[in-house]
Amino acid sequence: MQDAADVKPSFGFTRIATKRREYLKPHASGRILEIGPFDNPTFRREFGDSVEYLDYFSREELRAMHEGNPRRKLEAMVDVDHVVKSRDFTSSIDGRFDLIVANHVIEHVPDTIHWLNQLAGLLNPGGKLFLAVPDRRYTFDYFRQESRASEMLRANQEGLEKPSVWHLTDAYYYHCRIDLNELWEGNLPVFRPRFSFAKAHAMARERSVEYTDAHCWVFTPDSFKKCIAELKSAEVVKLDISDVRPPARMTNEFWALLA
Repeated sequence: MQDAADVKPSFGFTRIATKRREYLKPHASGRILEIGPFDNPTFRREFGDSVEYLDYFSREELRAMHEGNPRRKLEAMVDVDHVVKSRDFTSSIDGRFDLIVANHVIEHVPDTIHWLNQLAGLLNPGGKLFLAVPDRRYTFDYFRQESRASEMLRANQEGLEKPSVWHLTDAYYYHCRIDLNELWEGNLPVFRPRFSFAKAHAMARERSVEYTDAHCWVFTPDSFKKCIAELKSAEVVKLDISDVRPPARMTNEFWALLA
C-alpha cells in the first residue's frame, strides 16, 4: 500500500483524511469497506488500497444531489461498489472485511444497535470498525443533550428506519451557528434558536413523513464510550470499544475503534 503523503493525485487529499489513514495503517493490510465516503474517503484504490465503497445512493444519484454545491468536489467522488437501500445490508455483500470505516455516519443512523450489529456481521475475526464521530462540543449540536443508551434501545425496539419526530425536533430547535476556532479558544456560543420550539416541532412532524437527514444521535468521547459499554452489558451489541481518540485541536471529530 502506498503512503498518501507520497501520492499527489488530481483529486487531492484532505488533511483529516490523511490523519485518519495514518492512524488506521496498522489495521489496513486486508480487505477494507468504507461507508458513505462520497468525495473524501480515507482509503482509495488509486493508492493501492483494497477498498470497496458502500452508500445508500449510487454515484450518479450523489452527483445529481450535489451538483452546484460549492462544498463538494464532484471530481473526487468515489465509485460506489455497494448501493444498499435496505437496513439489512449484510446479505447483499459477499465476503467479510478486515477493516470497516464510517466517517460521520453513525450520528445519522436511526437504529444504531441494528446498524452496529450488521457491521459486526461483515467483519472477519479480529476485524476492526473505525468511526469518526462529531463531538457535540465542537459542532452545531453544541446545545443538544448527549444521547443515552436507553434512547437507542427504544429506537431499536421500534425498528426506526428514518429519523423520528423527536430526533428532528431536537435537531431543528437546538441547532446553532458555531465558530470552531472560538470554541477551541474557550469562547462559548450563545443559544439563539433559529425557530421557536413550536415551529421546530411543526417542521419535524411535517418532514418526518419521509426520510429527512439529521443527526439522530449526539456524542462526546466519554458519552459514546458509556453508551457502547451499557449496550454491550445489556448484550444487545456485539462490538466493544478498543480505543477512543479525542478530537485533535481545531477539529470537531473524535475517533473510535471497535472490535
